[in-house]
Amino acid sequence: MNRLQSYTRILYLLVPLLLLTVQLRGQASDNRSLVLSLEEAMEIALEQNFDIEQAANEADKSRAQYRQTSAVFLPQLSFEYNAVSTNDPLNVFGFKMKQQSVTEQDFIPASLNDPGSYENYSAVFEIRQPLFNPDMISQRSAVKHQLKSSNEQLQGTKNYIRYQVQKQYFSLVLYNRQLQVIESALQTAGEHRRQAQHFLDEGMISKEDYLAARVYELEMESRKLNTENERTEVEENLALLMGFDGSNVIVPSDSLQLKPAPRFTENDPAIDVNNAQTRAIDYRVRAAEQMVKSSDFSFLPKINLFGSYEYNDNDIAGFGASSYMIGANLRWNIFSGLSKAGKSMEARADLRQAQSMQQNHRFEQENRVRRAVRALEHAEKELELTDESIRQSTEAVKIRSNRYAQGMEKTTDLLEAETKLAEAKLQNVMALFKHNMSIAALNLLLETNL
Repeated sequence: MNRLQSYTRILYLLVPLLLLTVQLRGQASDNRSLVLSLEEAMEIALEQNFDIEQAANEADKSRAQYRQTSAVFLPQLSFEYNAVSTNDPLNVFGFKMKQQSVTEQDFIPASLNDPGSYENYSAVFEIRQPLFNPDMISQRSAVKHQLKSSNEQLQGTKNYIRYQVQKQYFSLVLYNRQLQVIESALQTAGEHRRQAQHFLDEGMISKEDYLAARVYELEMESRKLNTENERTEVEENLALLMGFDGSNVIVPSDSLQLKPAPRFTENDPAIDVNNAQTRAIDYRVRAAEQMVKSSDFSFLPKINLFGSYEYNDNDIAGFGASSYMIGANLRWNIFSGLSKAGKSMEARADLRQAQSMQQNHRFEQENRVRRAVRALEHAEKELELTDESIRQSTEAVKIRSNRYAQGMEKTTDLLEAETKLAEAKLQNVMALFKHNMSIAALNLLLETNL
């Protein structure tokens, strides 16, 4: 009796601890759960997605490159300070002239030939002003188009990430709905299995019928496990899109809805493709055209202005003598060993490649729009068919269940009706998912909000 009392006391001590552990685990699990609407998920992704961050960095890089091309118009100012000590006769005499310190004694042959060590300290301010560089001007225009392309690419990346978030979010909702259907079918399968066990014990059905009910239940359990695994993968993909590490459990608060969508006809101007990705490629083509002009203009001469102001002294802190120089420079590289001709050929090849990419991309986008329109129409028809199939399958299950309870129906026939009902519900959910994703695809391709 004492031993029983001690066991009872231990049990009273362990139960609160176990309840506390379960409660703490539940709180930890809740802390990792994120209940998000679709708009909230997209907002988080637009702020934290890594692909968007990389596209933004690429746009900043293009902006910096365009800023560098301002050197085509703006002057370049430099300062240089030199400290020299030499006994070279020519340089010594030149430094004395720059210092304005030449005397008659410096013209004595002995002094000219062996002047000894001499020091010169010079400070030079220099300015260069580009005047006529047509090839560089075309390059600046090309870089400007590249900047516009990068900005459009950034916007296109945002649109695509928004579409991917919708796809993963709706997929998560889809798997949750599928799990509800499967769990309901699994519960019904368990009831049929228990009923079949009772009928088997009563000798009302054969063992084969009982095994069929058990196999159907196992199939539903296996299907549930596969669906849960696929849902977990979708959760991880959605978390990655939002910049999370995948450990968070995302709970969608929105559901799949049958949204009204406009009707499109063949060659409808409303489905003309002009999205950010298309515009980005168009700007690339324009940039390639400017690079061709730049390669052609490289055969022309270049004209630049320059000027300098210089101080010279034999004292490190002195600025005793000063001089200036201004001028203009014309440079015409008439023959460069076919280097410029080769660059011109390369620029034209890049242009043809960009134009080919532009045409291929446009055709591809138009095909995707047509596929999305067809998928939308197909999803709407499939929704109508599956709705009718659910109604008929529900009625069939009801009739067969009543007949089965009276011993007038085979187990396999009832299970077949249950399977058809579950499949009809799953197909209906999938059609609703396709309907929503077709609208999302059209929104992406047409940059609209259907």
